[in-house]
Amino acid sequence: MNKHIAEAAIARIDEQATKRQKEAAKLYFRALEGDQQAKFRLQEGISTSDIPALLTPAINVNFLAQYAAQPTVWNQIAQEQTMPTLGTIEFGGFDIDTSTLPGESDGEPYIAGSLAGVAEYGEYPAVNFTTETLNAELRKDGLRMRISWEALRKLGNFDILNRATQAFSQYAARTEDIKLARQFVTPTGIAAPFNGRGIAGNPALTLSGLEAAKAASKAAQRAAGNYANSGFQLITGTALSETALNLKSITSIERTDDNGVYQQSATTITGNITPVEFDALDAVGGASTENAWFLLPAGGPRPTFIEVFLEGARTPMISVKDSGHFYLGGGDVPFREGSFDEDDVQTRARHVVGAAPVELAGAVYSDPA
Repeated sequence: MNKHIAEAAIARIDEQATKRQKEAAKLYFRALEGDQQAKFRLQEGISTSDIPALLTPAINVNFLAQYAAQPTVWNQIAQEQTMPTLGTIEFGGFDIDTSTLPGESDGEPYIAGSLAGVAEYGEYPAVNFTTETLNAELRKDGLRMRISWEALRKLGNFDILNRATQAFSQYAARTEDIKLARQFVTPTGIAAPFNGRGIAGNPALTLSGLEAAKAASKAAQRAAGNYANSGFQLITGTALSETALNLKSITSIERTDDNGVYQQSATTITGNITPVEFDALDAVGGASTENAWFLLPAGGPRPTFIEVFLEGARTPMISVKDSGHFYLGGGDVPFREGSFDEDDVQTRARHVVGAAPVELAGAVYSDPA
């Protein structure tokens, strides 16, 4: 999902770049591919000419391309949304208040989660479109990297550019997963959105545990008037990911009831379940939640979770602080020669992203000891 968004941002950068910036970009990418002559020309020009300014579009393109290449898991679980401003996350959706609908319409009782009957020339019953305030905030996250002038001389002015963009692109993509993982777990246990949604008995991740989870999920969905889901997602950390895949590989099970012993196809339990290994759960919850697993309804009318980005700032941004001083003979000192006060170079990455639960009816979990 990151790829097409990053490609659009890259296209905008390319459209706005000047001819000289495009020429500098060619030199930059040739150097990244191992062209030593291009690398030497860049390293020399970085501290003696306006190449640093000319490289800005190329560095941003490289950063976005690396960001797009990072694998993420949140987009397998949550639906992407954008918001126009920072702050409290809001979600617009249909709010169906059955109390406003007639108990019987055109001779038929109204059933929650369906359309109402309409008599000939009758007025269509109305439902409302509302904006729901969710229990989360959209805020910025970022890091600043400080590199001394001495370190730059040792590492080489050019190499540090690629190292910084690569590291920050990984951090930005990882932040997106971490935001959603915090809706599932905390460093001390299960996160607040899942309060009261535990499966009775806290079963381990087994076929019988999955049966209990599906039954609990379906009961919760019926109670909320939700019926249209196409299956389930089984969310685990890395400790249980192999267990989840092994359960999907089972073809039949032997069972016993009052009529005797019989064979049952395991796909009646696992056939509509999709395992999702969410390693960000490990990063957030650690050992305290490594045995936890979650079952989410999939394909319902409302998403279980949303991942929220700021309009106009969907992709992360990388920037470099100028040096803040000038040569006595005139002209700016290139930023890679260090700042005026501390002789350092500062690179910064910023990303604006958040996550929030929307429809948790049917979302259940187990956290066995």
